[in-house]
Amino acid sequence: MSIAWEKRTLALAGLIQTVHQISNIARSGLLARDSMEASLASVFVQNPASVADVYQGTRSIRTGLGLLGDMLSGFNLAAHGDLLRYMFAVINLERSLVADPAMLRTLGARLANIDEQRMLRQRDQPGIDDITIEQLAELYQETLSGIEPRIKISGSRQQLEIRANINRVRALLLAAVRSAVLWRQVGGRKWHFLISRGNMKEALDHLL
Repeated sequence: MSIAWEKRTLALAGLIQTVHQISNIARSGLLARDSMEASLASVFVQNPASVADVYQGTRSIRTGLGLLGDMLSGFNLAAHGDLLRYMFAVINLERSLVADPAMLRTLGARLANIDEQRMLRQRDQPGIDDITIEQLAELYQETLSGIEPRIKISGSRQQLEIRANINRVRALLLAAVRSAVLWRQVGGRKWHFLISRGNMKEALDHLL
């Protein structure tokens, strides 16, 4: 099994798991806190030793791996319409971000500052607290939300008017872009999802 395809599959699973969380929040307001925190923690991992280290190991993205497996097996794209739309929208946004070096520097500096504050505030406590989620949401709103193509979130108006849900969605969009950056860095391309399904399915068989 190609190590390169394992890396791409992990990165794509991380992205899919994150947009799945966004979709759940937007529609029902429900999500697994530990899964959300694993996705959000990935934005602070800037120099990982491996792709799995970005997600604190493969166990934390098993939902994403399972969803990717479902998408690839039957290739029933209609059943995963929202996830695919968000996935490709995030990949397109990441490509626009790469073309803006000043924005990349701003993001890097502010993420480092948020992470430093988080560690001082939480000390040895694990996880991502609500203050950090709010700061990440603000960072997304002040930076990536203004880049075209802008990502439109579909769901329950009631849920999307709740401030905590708005913050979670924006923070998770930042995490989704982190996975899209990783996907590109390990050689992932949009067309791989369409014509390299066999490679990713083989990688999934090895990872699951």
